Amino acid sequence: MIKFFRHIRQRLVKENRTSKYLLYAIGEIVLVVIGILIALQINNWNEERKTNANLNKALKALKTDLVQDSLLIANHLPDVNYQYQLNESLRERMAMPKATVDTLLKITRNEFNPNWNNPIFYNTNAYKSLNDTGLIDVMNDSLKAHIKDYYNGKFYREGMVESITKDYRAKLAQYVDTYTFGSTDLHDQGKLIDSLVWKDIDLAHLAAAFQGISNFKRILFRLTKDEMEYSLSNSKGLIQHIDQNLDAND
Repeated sequence: MIKFFRHIRQRLVKENRTSKYLLYAIGEIVLVVIGILIALQINNWNEERKTNANLNKALKALKTDLVQDSLLIANHLPDVNYQYQLNESLRERMAMPKATVDTLLKITRNEFNPNWNNPIFYNTNAYKSLNDTGLIDVMNDSLKAHIKDYYNGKFYREGMVESITKDYRAKLAQYVDTYTFGSTDLHDQGKLIDSLVWKDIDLAHLAAAFQGISNFKRILFRLTKDEMEYSLSNSKGLIQHIDQNLDAND
């Protein structure tokens, strides 16, 4: 093709047809420019297709994380609610007008279990990958805002739970250094230790210690419930939003 155009140019020069030569040269330049623009456009299309493919893959991974987290929450939330209500029932019994020292001793020695561990480790790899790769910035503004709002709210609540958990564990360490509590799979101190610990205890100190740690546990449960319920409720709408974008890109 190049030899063909070169031959035409040489013939026009030999025939001294300068004006036609100039027009032809300009036309050839225009064709070259058009060819370059077409090549660039094709390259842009290919890059856009690759980006969209990577984005769809990332969104599917994010959806998988959200679904798995929702299943974890649905599995653990009933137990969290039960433990919260149990802690509240013990506090209510202690606050009743007819409560006695025997009530305090029965609850703290046999019924109250201060142990607590956050039961869920969430999947955030897909969200972190979206940010690390910059793919979150190429999606539409509506979905981008939805994802960021969801995780910002989630991380804020997780931070509050983490903070109160540290405070609670400090209270727990002080409590178990002084008192035993009802036997569990992890704690079975036996009758001898139990009887020695509870012999001649300071009832005023026990009452204050129980009030303090049970109140901390109440706050911890409330924050944990709030975080789990937020995640479970709001992840449903986000999953639907992701599905809409995946369907639009198919």
